[in-house]
Amino acid sequence: MRKIALILAIILLIFSVVALASTEGEKTIYLTFDDGPTHNTPQILSILKKYNAKATFFVLEERITQYPEYMKMIIAEGHSIGLHGVSHNVNTIYSTPSTPLNEMNSANETLYKCLGFKTKLIRTPYGSYPYMSLEQYKILKAANYNLWDWTVDPRDGVGTPDISAILSRIKTDLKGNERPVLLLHDRKTTANNLDAVLSFLASRNYTFDTITETMDPINFMELYGPAKNKSS
Repeated sequence: MRKIALILAIILLIFSVVALASTEGEKTIYLTFDDGPTHNTPQILSILKKYNAKATFFVLEERITQYPEYMKMIIAEGHSIGLHGVSHNVNTIYSTPSTPLNEMNSANETLYKCLGFKTKLIRTPYGSYPYMSLEQYKILKAANYNLWDWTVDPRDGVGTPDISAILSRIKTDLKGNERPVLLLHDRKTTANNLDAVLSFLASRNYTFDTITETMDPINFMELYGPAKNKSS
């Protein structure tokens, strides 16, 4: 009887360890690309396809018009679209209570003309806090926009960082990060380093998924700003 009990205990232990390992291996990271589309978009899409990775592209109005064929490629390959506004200028987009909403509405109209649909997903330039006022945030929420910032920032959009610097920052920001949203940019440096970034993340058992309109947004206004612990 003791042997049987010991064997059963060992079996239960093995199943527990396997279950725990399986749970720890189930990790999702949300890749996001700002400022596109650009002439670098096809290269980015090609690398994403290599890793069966899905991403969310926060696009600028002018570039929707400039690169409609790349917008169609983004959707055809299973990625999602968010809006990044019009001006990409702090002094412009945050200048009045209604300017952020006006920019997103304008970009949304252009998106509709290009692809035949609108989106609720937005990311304001340089992040929502400390630039955005609580009034501007409430106006955007009242218009049913879902404002997204990020939780992992490799600073790929600043200068021309090498891959070691990018990966070092990603490793740091991933520590204890239960819902990683990776900020990347639609630019040449990022495109050239993307394969190494995705290879590293895949080696850490991350899968790559899109942000959807039904998800609860992560943004700095709610995490650190005046909207923290306040209802809209």
